[in-house]
Amino acid sequence: MGEKDLQDMFEWAGLSDVYEQHGYKMWLSGLEDNIDTELLDHFSDAYSFESAETMYYDEFLFHLRIFKNIRKNNELPPRFW
Repeated sequence: MGEKDLQDMFEWAGLSDVYEQHGYKMWLSGLEDNIDTELLDHFSDAYSFESAETMYYDEFLFHLRIFKNIRKNNELPPRFW
């Protein structure tokens, strides 16, 4: 996935402000290999980044990794109960 694909993914999820602020760092760190559009969409529903200009990239990445982990580990198999 290239830089343009990553930008489109963030714009589709409604996180274009975050991408404008930290897009270069995301592309350099290889973030696109670890996320998909569905994860980013659910992440944007759960988190609000009203102050994207003052947020550090590490802070964004921390929240994204926590959300991804919760989402991965919180899925129960069908008919669990």
